[in-house]
Amino acid sequence: MAFWYHLQSGAITALQQAPTALPEQGFYWFDCTLDEDLAWVPAVESLSGLSIDELHLEDLANLQHPSHFDVGPGYTLLIIRSLSTKPLFDDNNRLSIKTRPAFFVLSDRLLVTYRSQDSKTFEALHHFIESGTIQTSKGVRFAVSDQFLKFKKQPKNAEEMLIQTVSGLIDRYLDIRAEISEKLDRWQRDLLNTRRRFEDWEALLFARNELIRLETVAEDQTDALSDWLDYHCKKSKSDSTIVLKAKDSLEHLERVSGLARRLGESTEAAVQLHFSATAHKTNEIVTVLTLLSAVFMPLTLFTGLFGMNFDDMPLLKSPHGFWIAGAMMVASSLGLVILIWRIRNKGTRK
Repeated sequence: MAFWYHLQSGAITALQQAPTALPEQGFYWFDCTLDEDLAWVPAVESLSGLSIDELHLEDLANLQHPSHFDVGPGYTLLIIRSLSTKPLFDDNNRLSIKTRPAFFVLSDRLLVTYRSQDSKTFEALHHFIESGTIQTSKGVRFAVSDQFLKFKKQPKNAEEMLIQTVSGLIDRYLDIRAEISEKLDRWQRDLLNTRRRFEDWEALLFARNELIRLETVAEDQTDALSDWLDYHCKKSKSDSTIVLKAKDSLEHLERVSGLARRLGESTEAAVQLHFSATAHKTNEIVTVLTLLSAVFMPLTLFTGLFGMNFDDMPLLKSPHGFWIAGAMMVASSLGLVILIWRIRNKGTRK
C-alpha cells in the first residue's frame, strides 16, 4: 500500500498517482508499507534523479536493522525501530517488546517513509490528513493547516515532517512505561512476600532480558537521531522548531533508557532481597532446630547412661531412682533453656 501527498503552504493534497517531477513549492511525501518490498525504489529514483546506494538498499531490505543514520549521494537515510502493536505480555505472562523498522529517505523536496502496515503513528497521521481536522483535548477543532499532529502549524519542509513523525514513534515507548512498571512492581512484591512461593522465575528472567534490549534500542535511537540532528545543523541553518523537537525526542529516549535501567536494577535488587529473606528464614528455622537439639541433649545423655549394661549402677535398684533421674533430666533441660534465654537476651540488649 502506497500513498502520495503534496504538502505546501496552507494545503495538503492527496495524489492519485505518482508525480513525474518535484514540486516547485512545498514537498512530496511518499508513504509505503513493508509489504511493498522495494518496488517503489525505481519510481522514487526517477522522480528525484537520485540513485540509492546498493548498501542502503540492503539496509532497506533488512527488517532486523537497528536504528541508524547514514548519508547517501543527495539523500539521507534514517532508520528508527518503532514499537509493535502486539501485546507487551504473551500468554505465558512473559514480557515481549517487539519492534520493527521505520525507514526515512529524505532528499530535496521529497520524503519517503517505508514502514509496517499496522503502525499506529502512521495510521493517526493518515487519519489527520484525510479527515482535514484535529480534535484537541479542549474540544477545539483546528484545520490541518493550523495544527499538524503535535505541531501548532503545518510542517514547512520535509525535515520538519520527518522529525515530527519520528517523535510520534518515540513517544509510543513512553506509553508502555506504566504497564511494564506495574507488572514488575507486582513481581517485586511477590518476591518479598514470604508467605507464598514465587513461581514466575522464567517470566522474570525474560523481563530482565527484554529491559536490557529496550535500553539498547533506546540507545541506538539516541545515536541515530543525534547524528541526524548534527548533520541537519551542519548542512543548513538550523530551524528552531526542528531542533527543539529533536531535543525533546532525545530527552524522551533518555527517559526510556533510564527507566529500563532503573527497572532492571530494582528487579535485581528485589531478587537479591528475596534470596536474603529466604536465607534469613532458613537461618531462623535452623536456629530453632538447634535450640531444640540442645534442650534434648541432656535427656539423651541421661537415657544413654541408664541404658548401659552394668550390674551395679547408682539409683538403678533404688525405689526412687526413676523419679530422681527424671527430676535431674528436667532440671538440666530447664537450666539449659534459661541459659540460652539469658544469652539471647543479652545479645539483643547490646
